[in-house]
Amino acid sequence: MSTTLLHPARRKFLLDSLAIAASIPAFYHPISASADNAAVSNSNVRFLLRNDADYLKHRQIFNKRITAMPKIIAVCANEKGVQEAILYARQANLPVAVKSGGHSFEGFSTNDGGLMIDLSGMNMPRYDQASKVLTVQPGAKLENVYGFLNMHGRLLPAGSCASVGAGGLTLGGGYGFFARQYGLTCDHLQRVRLVDGKGNLLDSKDDPELLWACKGGGNGNFGIITEMEFKTQPAPATFSGYRYKYRNLTPEAATQLAERWFGLMKTLPNTCYSAWVLNGKQLTVLLTDTNPTPTAELKIILAKLKTGASDIMTPRQDQFLTGIQRYRGGTEPMYFKNVSAGYYNGFNDLKALLPAICKKIAAPKMTTLLQINTLGGAINNPALESTAAYPHRKFGFLGELQTYYDKPTQTKDAEQVVREIQGMFAAGGIKAHYRNYPDVEIKAWETAYYGANYPRLQALKRKLDPDNVIRHPQSVRV
Repeated sequence: MSTTLLHPARRKFLLDSLAIAASIPAFYHPISASADNAAVSNSNVRFLLRNDADYLKHRQIFNKRITAMPKIIAVCANEKGVQEAILYARQANLPVAVKSGGHSFEGFSTNDGGLMIDLSGMNMPRYDQASKVLTVQPGAKLENVYGFLNMHGRLLPAGSCASVGAGGLTLGGGYGFFARQYGLTCDHLQRVRLVDGKGNLLDSKDDPELLWACKGGGNGNFGIITEMEFKTQPAPATFSGYRYKYRNLTPEAATQLAERWFGLMKTLPNTCYSAWVLNGKQLTVLLTDTNPTPTAELKIILAKLKTGASDIMTPRQDQFLTGIQRYRGGTEPMYFKNVSAGYYNGFNDLKALLPAICKKIAAPKMTTLLQINTLGGAINNPALESTAAYPHRKFGFLGELQTYYDKPTQTKDAEQVVREIQGMFAAGGIKAHYRNYPDVEIKAWETAYYGANYPRLQALKRKLDPDNVIRHPQSVRV
């Protein structure tokens, strides 16, 4: 998932355990999947039917709006278990969805009536001191990855939400506080192991095209990642945070503050990240920095952000790990409809759209936020264009539209609010979107997510999963 920062329900602390795998029983236990086929649990994979005690626990994903019920859940302990799950799905003619952290905004990590492969138990990291390389399984949660690497004084640039799985984040790109300084998460990926749609175990060291596709080419497309190898960066010593709030804004005032913020971001140091977050009639501007002292450019930005602010948080500087843990988010499932609100070059892309969008967000029907995040910096490195399937490096900003609610009866209203605002963006020419913030209603999603790289991804799909076993509503087509 993403770096979604300010909604309070996503900020609660709950340490994730790295011991999930220990809960998978090491014994053989046959269960009938149908009259003709049997899914047999063993020490590699545990198959759960809907009436099994642990089924609902493993079925649950982060978005409670998604109510899909797989016919079978394959809880995998290792690569062999993933292979067995794929082979069983082929035998039983079941579509496969893949869950690592379960944070897919549109529930692409589950399905109705198919087989879900649950990788949450495959979560163990390894670090090589000599090469400074991290090897990690896809179910590892970001908070645990940060904590593990911090013991070695290292960092994998990633998002902030603690319970996001490393696999899904990387396969869609992966940005956050550190992307402007070091690049995307996928830019640090240098090797993968993957089980394809035929049940074969592949290694990208034997196929560079596989590595290219896994660097931003999306998850749930042509294989199940079982292991990833990343280069790492030195962990900063400190992490500083600044926050400014502006209250009781009219749509026009919010638009003016957006124009100022976009202008200030042109000189934002690459050690910094910033987010512009409109929640109803209140705007919050967040800014973080890994530099131990603010540069002259940053001091100018901070001084200008104070103008007109209703509340100014006292600047906070923490030790690195403590600092990022303040933005760890929550792990408890909730009701929401969150989608990509598009990539932008700058304020001019939104100038004509924002007043009407701000007016819609200010309506009191339910909690709706527009968050705009800074990109640029190391992400824009043209030398990386040919190395990864991620296609949107030229853009300096990324928007996320978020709607939260409390009861399932509010789902249709939440979806309608997002639909209306998303329609405003589309009518205004916003067409490029972030794959890790999917929206099932985006038209021409193939190019919106993957740009000109989609045909190349299709070619790999035909090679690795010609029968389209691994699929979801917006997976790469054969």
